[in-house]
Amino acid sequence: MKIQLQNITFYPSTGGIQSYLYSISKRLIEIGHEPTVLCSLHIKTLPRYDTHENIKIIRHPYYKTHVFPFNILSPIYYVKRLEKFLSTDAFDYDVIWSNFFLEAFASCKAFSEKIPVIYIKHAIGSNMIKLHTSYLNDKVSLNIYLKSLYPQYFLIEKQAVEESEIVVALSKMRAREICDTYNLDKNRVTVINPGIDLIKFHPSKKDKDLLKELNLPENCKIILTVCRLSFEKNLEMLIKSFNKISDENVFLIIVGYGAQKEYLEGLVKRLNLSKKVIFTGERNDIERFYRIADLFILTSIYEGFGLVYLEAMATGIPCIGLKPDYPKIIVSSDEIINDGTTGLLVDPYSVDDLTEKICKIINDDDLKNKLGKNARRVCEERYSWEKTVETLLKESEKII
Repeated sequence: MKIQLQNITFYPSTGGIQSYLYSISKRLIEIGHEPTVLCSLHIKTLPRYDTHENIKIIRHPYYKTHVFPFNILSPIYYVKRLEKFLSTDAFDYDVIWSNFFLEAFASCKAFSEKIPVIYIKHAIGSNMIKLHTSYLNDKVSLNIYLKSLYPQYFLIEKQAVEESEIVVALSKMRAREICDTYNLDKNRVTVINPGIDLIKFHPSKKDKDLLKELNLPENCKIILTVCRLSFEKNLEMLIKSFNKISDENVFLIIVGYGAQKEYLEGLVKRLNLSKKVIFTGERNDIERFYRIADLFILTSIYEGFGLVYLEAMATGIPCIGLKPDYPKIIVSSDEIINDGTTGLLVDPYSVDDLTEKICKIINDDDLKNKLGKNARRVCEERYSWEKTVETLLKESEKII
């Protein structure tokens, strides 16, 4: 089967969706299918046609207008130009697996009744805008700009959902949000969990070379988070909770990059935590960080699934996540973490509860090891890219 997978960015960019596309593409190649990733030319120096580990990549121009006031209409401009690109540069695909709303909508228009589209919806952009504007009251011009994008995002996403043959969500919580946002019947959305590479992410001894690189003692205890440094990841809560831990041998490592980097580094400095909190930036060897971690935490308040949970669990690391409180806290942590068995869930509004749960695990090696072993077993039993791809292929066969 010839399959085009779409997202706005791909290799060499990193992130949850990029990792998802990579893993699915590798599995498709293993079983004899022909995947091609379509993304934007998000880095101007990249070639239009490329390959990465035998994955074919096609990059279209990053369509954007910088001229005011037309820049406000960038989403519509992007879609129209991409639709034209797809129409004139069409390839012989059996199905489209689109992972971003602009690409999904443009594909529905360009390939109407020719190539079926499965829209794998990782997030709802219009809801993300509402979330971000609630944090940006002091940045008036940016707030106004984002609010101008909201109706465009909502309408484009809504049409993409309605016109795609199948809509896929990675979790039950995301499926619920999609149905509520667009007033859909729950049967319109298919839930397909992502998988995890059990070979790449596996229990092992601590990576002493990495500890040395980070200038950390071999006997230290490490709390790890891996995420984009943005508002919805709620890292301020994690840092404030970490500030309440008095043990000088416990360190917090934050792997990732994003718009909040400067603010979070400033917060760490104001709390006098600079010697105990490490910002690594973007890394291409994140599996090494799980191998030095004692505990993984994700404090997101808006998360489609949380593939990083599986990466940590497969490595035998217990996890802590926030309890969902729909529609304020839209996360699927309770679908992934079995509270008290593979990790712990915390009150999303309580820094103290988070601190208490952190201390409960890092101060009890028996509990930490028990949770970690259970987490690995759950990954082995429930999550694999083989299952994910098999299900997506079965759904594709229904509409081809």
